[in-house]
Amino acid sequence: MSNKRKHASYDVQQKLDVIERIRNGKTRIKVSRELGVPESTLRGWIKDENKLRTFLDEFDEGGLRRKTARTAKDPELDKATFNAFCETRNNGIPISGPVIQAQAEKLYKEIHGPNADPEFTVSSGWLKRWKQRHGISQVKINGEIKSADTVAAEEFIPKFQQFIEEQQLTEEMIYNADETGLYYKILPDRTLAMKKDKTTKEGYKQIKDRVTMLFCCNWTGHHKLTPLCIGKFGSPRCFHNINMSSLPLDYDHSKNAWMTAAIFEKWFHQTFIPDIRRHLRSKGMEPRACLLLDNCPAHPPAETLKSIDGKIFVYYLPKNTTSKIQPLDQGIISVFKANYRREMIKSMVEEDKSVPMFLKTVRIKEALYLSESAWGAIKPETIQNCWTKALGGPITENPTTVEEDEDEDFLGFSPEEVQEAEQKLMSAVHSSVPVQEILAAWSTIDDDVPIALSILAEDNHNEDEEEEEDPVPIPPTRTADDAVKGLEVALEYYERVGDKVKTLQLKSLIRDAKMRASRNKKQADITSYFTKK
Repeated sequence: MSNKRKHASYDVQQKLDVIERIRNGKTRIKVSRELGVPESTLRGWIKDENKLRTFLDEFDEGGLRRKTARTAKDPELDKATFNAFCETRNNGIPISGPVIQAQAEKLYKEIHGPNADPEFTVSSGWLKRWKQRHGISQVKINGEIKSADTVAAEEFIPKFQQFIEEQQLTEEMIYNADETGLYYKILPDRTLAMKKDKTTKEGYKQIKDRVTMLFCCNWTGHHKLTPLCIGKFGSPRCFHNINMSSLPLDYDHSKNAWMTAAIFEKWFHQTFIPDIRRHLRSKGMEPRACLLLDNCPAHPPAETLKSIDGKIFVYYLPKNTTSKIQPLDQGIISVFKANYRREMIKSMVEEDKSVPMFLKTVRIKEALYLSESAWGAIKPETIQNCWTKALGGPITENPTTVEEDEDEDFLGFSPEEVQEAEQKLMSAVHSSVPVQEILAAWSTIDDDVPIALSILAEDNHNEDEEEEEDPVPIPPTRTADDAVKGLEVALEYYERVGDKVKTLQLKSLIRDAKMRASRNKKQADITSYFTKK
């Protein structure tokens, strides 16, 4: 066995300490013998002292633990990106790798202007080296709870209550809106990466199709606005031949499926204001309302978010207080996500498909319908309790933020179907944990998904961009005649099983489809007549 001494590895700070010892009078020979470091190596350290000092001045403690002091090819961009990262983190905003990459590309264009390389992109390799230089081992940060400003939150509540009294607003007139990320067909797993089956050496590929959801409701819980879903594509394949107005949720898109200032401002003026006016007038109330918002970078200034008459406006929460006093963050969104995953399991059992095959069928269109069911299942009492938890007020008889009406009849299935759901889900995640516990953990799996650019910038997108990943054949355009044929087949079935309600509904639908088919035929005849002439 060799007796050769193994050389130790020294980080940047340790190298600077060794250089300091030599500067204070110790000879290189003595230091070399004590540390077992060749003199040539010590000479190299001394030669690179200025570079090491630069690290001491510019990088944080994590960066000093690096073994080498490699500088960036573009030091200005490197430093600007790090400063932006620190500012975002200090503001308590969750941040991830893609957000940092988007920030860096924007900063590159700002720094280099007309001299910027048009083909420059921030690759995953660039991000990895940047993180190593700055000692950043975990980019995604759950900043809201960690940095919550308790004092500011406590001071806000009496101030806001006084504001409500001065404006003579009732609970029916006070709203809150908030965004959340949603992996709409992800399987539950703590690491977001599925474990592989030891026997087959194969596992289910973890699918991270992501959208941003915007929710809005008032204090009473009696007015829940239709949620807005933001995807990556303007025209997903699953939307082909579909009238967008027939979708159960509103839909918009941006390059990274993030909220942008333009999308939010459009939603406020084209959806929020008209909906609030309709609701309050239906209650015999004056259309006045206040919308509580957090300081998400995609939320425009308050001056741009108000109705023309000034009676519908926004009121911003203090910085770093959303985890304490934003009503939607007190349990409403988490209940939605738990409901969404329940609906997903129901669909999986009903369709009688394997997990991989089922997940392939869950596209944005299906996610919108699952989301509608999940949002609609949230009770007014749940919403009221979350507002009470956030801002105080009257407490209902059962002060809980979790819906507990599915204990014995879990998921609305029979015991045999519950067992089937458990087997499928536990098989998918290779776990023996009961399905109820899996759902509880699953509902928070995407809480820290980025929902907006941390640096205010519009997310340019192409209105005609189509979905390219995992393409499916575009279904043929169905006509009114096709609808009549299909409905008549369904009518035969329900007449045979004796379901009077569905039979009457189908007869009504068939009459409607036949009328549409007749109109289409007349229009086609008129068009043909004038074309021949």
